[in-house]
Amino acid sequence: MFKNTIWDFDGTLCNTYPSIVRSIKEALESFGYKVVEEEIFWNVKKTLGYALDYYGKKFGLGKALEEKFEELSKKISPTERPLYDYTREICELIIERGGMNFIITHRDLESTLKITDYYGITELFTEIVTRDHGFARKPDPEAFSYVVEKYSLKRKDTLAIGDRALDIIAAKNCGIKTCYFNEFGVSIDAESDIEITSFKELYELIKNEGKGK
Repeated sequence: MFKNTIWDFDGTLCNTYPSIVRSIKEALESFGYKVVEEEIFWNVKKTLGYALDYYGKKFGLGKALEEKFEELSKKISPTERPLYDYTREICELIIERGGMNFIITHRDLESTLKITDYYGITELFTEIVTRDHGFARKPDPEAFSYVVEKYSLKRKDTLAIGDRALDIIAAKNCGIKTCYFNEFGVSIDAESDIEITSFKELYELIKNEGKGK
């Protein structure tokens, strides 16, 4: 039975992709370049850093694009970055059963808390690990190992949840179970223990897993 969860943030716990794509699109337009949102989205799905680096090099903008993106991102309301359905319920269920929830994200802590505080879910997480911690970025398992070792988590009872290959690879390299949130029906170069298209599926799985135990 899964007793603990480790969540990716963007595109997993919260649906932030639409706002990220819009911010990159607007940033590019501010420099006179137009790119369709669908193309931006699939580049962001690789990683945000990849997308910014790709367009920064393609249009010769360098760090100026990233700076403009950050400027625009700070103006986005948490209402444009909603929780996915059933993510709150999963975290509450884990706590009810005596487990712990964590977040591991490439975001900074300030922007992460702005959203989790708005939706009243910050207290559902034992620790939120962000880029401010200074760990190597996923798919390096360093941040996962930190959480597992600090809180003495049993790897077989801990489930990492993410929407990209790098989330799954990082968790597997740490030896914990993995759940791939495949919202868009896209295959990835990583094999997860569980694959879902909605969090209702995961909620029901965890809920029913505990029956009769």
